[in-house]
Amino acid sequence: MRYIKDYKTLLEGKRFLLRIDVNEPVDERGFPQDTFRIAKASQTINFLRQAGAKIVLIAHLGDPQKEGRAGLSLSLIIKKLAELGGFKINFIADDIAEVNPNISYDISDGEVICLENLRFDAKEEENSQEFAQTLAQFGDLYVSDAFSVMHRKHSSVDAITKILPSFGGLVLEQELAALDYILTNPNKPAVAIIGGAKISTKLPVIQVLESSFDYILVGGKIANEYIDEYKIAQSEKIILPVDFVEADRYDIGIETRELFAEYIAKASTIIWNGPMGWFEQKPYDEGTRAIAQAIAKNEESYSVIGGGETIDEVHNLHQESKIDFISTGGGAMLEYIAKQGQLPGIIALENNNLDI
Repeated sequence: MRYIKDYKTLLEGKRFLLRIDVNEPVDERGFPQDTFRIAKASQTINFLRQAGAKIVLIAHLGDPQKEGRAGLSLSLIIKKLAELGGFKINFIADDIAEVNPNISYDISDGEVICLENLRFDAKEEENSQEFAQTLAQFGDLYVSDAFSVMHRKHSSVDAITKILPSFGGLVLEQELAALDYILTNPNKPAVAIIGGAKISTKLPVIQVLESSFDYILVGGKIANEYIDEYKIAQSEKIILPVDFVEADRYDIGIETRELFAEYIAKASTIIWNGPMGWFEQKPYDEGTRAIAQAIAKNEESYSVIGGGETIDEVHNLHQESKIDFISTGGGAMLEYIAKQGQLPGIIALENNNLDI
């Protein structure tokens, strides 16, 4: 894959279509309730600005095809991005198909404009070549910096790479470097903590991690499903809960928290995705909190976490500085592990060899 940081001297005056990830939870007006992904997006933007490029941002927010458009305009998200990044962004509020692409020629070197929510057009999620052609008119080159959608075969992730010379951005490069290190050469003992729901999604992840990790601690709803299906661990590496807070198994119990903390304390490498219980409903968030505290306490380990609820708990405890890498991807992180890097967006970038 080509990364944009290796081409800095060739970027001045070029029009860049930059796919960023600013998909944060928002209130009914569309005001972001978190800024983790928004703040990260400014890295590649500032890199391109300093190189003298003309920048056209594209991104999505929510699922307007199912939820409707109310509160899902990018306008307030982009306002926050400009504030955090320290630069001006001209937001174009029209639907993308209605915008004259010539505006991308009119901006000055180092300036930034942003188009409206990609998913306002149903063609985006259909991986439409027609919609990709519409997007391509706004840029000479394409940069993919939204790791959280790399597992989606969408127009702004896959089809666009068939049209424009394409590169990975700074955030994407960081994500892949952290996960590849975890998967290929983890310092031992290596401990994975997998929680949340959907055992059909998580079981392939567990099976891949078994090849290189020493222990996989399983909690959350998938632990319940695993126990119901198999009764006991199917591998000596899989550590299941030994107790729950009550009969409905809404959270791991005190003995399990202590047991998991012992494994975490001895780990040299840690990866965590997914809560240990019904995180949204107190007091069933206590198991997740205990795991976050245990990871933060082991400052000698290399730790990587991902997934919205997982990140929220670390954020609530103000322990971000104790974690070595926080991924912007939840589902994408899990699929990257399960499919060992073979995601549609990654493959598309690796196959792109169009001349600059």
